[in-house]
Amino acid sequence: MSWGWKIMLLYSLFVIMILSMVFFFMGHKVDLVATEYYKQEIEYQSQIDKIVNANMLKEPIGYEYSNLLGTVKLSFPKAHVNQGLSGNIHFYRPANSNEDKKFEIKVNDAGEQVISISSLSKGFWKIKISWNSGNKEFYNEKNVTL
Repeated sequence: MSWGWKIMLLYSLFVIMILSMVFFFMGHKVDLVATEYYKQEIEYQSQIDKIVNANMLKEPIGYEYSNLLGTVKLSFPKAHVNQGLSGNIHFYRPANSNEDKKFEIKVNDAGEQVISISSLSKGFWKIKISWNSGNKEFYNEKNVTL
């Protein structure tokens, strides 16, 4: 085989490899972090204010993950329990947005909420807690691996 055929073979293999990669990656599903990310980016200053409020708390939110029970227990500051604590808890799955779960905050008298995670798949999750007490808003985020 002459050198001309070898160059042509090498070039052909390169083109086939590039086309294969293009077709493979075109069929790959890409999840956005959020569907309205432009709107969220503009409103991010309020998110920063919520994070600052949460960081200034004397008693931060407690996280307790039990693999044995299949639960996550969140303990809210006792000073805020009697002030009309409300908000939502978002279990965010970066690998697949279809698996995201949202829960409304419903604490007991001790300021705790237990969430069953038996339906959640194993892997990396972010727990995003957006809550308010009285007239102040707070935001906490915790990374967990189930």
